[in-house]
Amino acid sequence: MNEDTATDTTRRRNPRGQGDRLRAEILAAVARLLDQKLTGNPLPVSLREVAREVGIAAQSMYLHFADKDQLARAVAEDGYQRVVAAMRDADAQAAARGADAGERLRAQANAFCTFARTERGVIRLMFGHNSSSFGAPGQTTHPARLLWLQWVDAIRTCEAEGLRRPDGTEQTAMLLWSALFGRFALWTSSFGRQDAQELATFVDRVVDTLLRDAHR
Repeated sequence: MNEDTATDTTRRRNPRGQGDRLRAEILAAVARLLDQKLTGNPLPVSLREVAREVGIAAQSMYLHFADKDQLARAVAEDGYQRVVAAMRDADAQAAARGADAGERLRAQANAFCTFARTERGVIRLMFGHNSSSFGAPGQTTHPARLLWLQWVDAIRTCEAEGLRRPDGTEQTAMLLWSALFGRFALWTSSFGRQDAQELATFVDRVVDTLLRDAHR
């Protein structure tokens, strides 16, 4: 690199007294870089690391996954399938006990939060990046749709028992999902106060509010 090139690529210093401007530019640059990272490969481990954890040769990974993007999609898809399975199991157990639709909804909401709490890394992969990176060639449906339909079905079960909210099925399902996931996100960054009971208490409050505002 010659002197002219070095001079062209070096940012000019801000005039005296404009340190705040430089600080703002640095923060803006970090924000841009973070946005760029979100559109890239979200899996924070290498195929070699995974192979070592499993106890197989790194080459064996390529028999199942062509690259990290494919592995990330598989992990996310498996995560959505497992959380839905946990919700359905909780629903079935509640129904077997003779619980009404409201209590079955509460059971599913708790199952979702329990999965999120115990599978934080998987949840981060499922939700914490640009979802378009899960779009396999020719694939138009994001794996999160499976979870979305589970929330919708849970609300429809309540409606079948006459518990209807004025804002409709899908809006109610979105309200519930957003509230629970948003509270979980805050819970994971609550300055070390990560008491599982706090999530359970929040689930009760949200479900109670939804049921209270529903009408028969």
